[in-house]
Amino acid sequence: MAVRSHQRIRRSPQMARDEIIDATEAALAEMPFSALTVDAVMKRTGMTRSSFYHYFKSVDDLALGFLDRLEKAIREPVDDWLHGRGTDDYLGDTHRHLTDMFVAMDVHRPAMIALGQASSISESVYDAWRERILDYFVDLTARFILQQMMLGRSKVTDPQRVARALILMNNALSSDNLLRAEPDDPHEMGRTCANIWNATIYGS
Repeated sequence: MAVRSHQRIRRSPQMARDEIIDATEAALAEMPFSALTVDAVMKRTGMTRSSFYHYFKSVDDLALGFLDRLEKAIREPVDDWLHGRGTDDYLGDTHRHLTDMFVAMDVHRPAMIALGQASSISESVYDAWRERILDYFVDLTARFILQQMMLGRSKVTDPQRVARALILMNNALSSDNLLRAEPDDPHEMGRTCANIWNATIYGS
């Protein structure tokens, strides 16, 4: 007589966290962050409800967890460029890298929307978004503009303020577009923002 076995799936801690975050992104495609519950997330995994609390303290803490993924997705298309590792086609670089960033945001659209919702009701999520995304990119962009000035490409006189204006513009346009019933194509978003960046930084 055959004995039926119930084997548990063995997951590393990172695999388990990733699976929970994947389930969260799937859930957020169907509900707003305010309606998200631990049960709504965990029923999409093969793990128990108690497993959630092994990796996350709360739903707000989970929002910080998928911020890790969004942070990587948003930074990856532009980090090297803003660190000064672009090409001689610096005007084209602006178009390519900003467009790639908006495409990455579009890929993670449900999570981006949820993060905006979480930021409006959770001070810890808002502080993390500001520090890890907005402030990070403002400082990095300011250093990038200073480098362009040293190369003789830019006549900007206040890199920090200009950088803040450009990053806050990107953030506002992205947030507005994500919430539209018929959002603009991310390539068009990238083209529009790149034109403004190039006009502001290079006068071109």
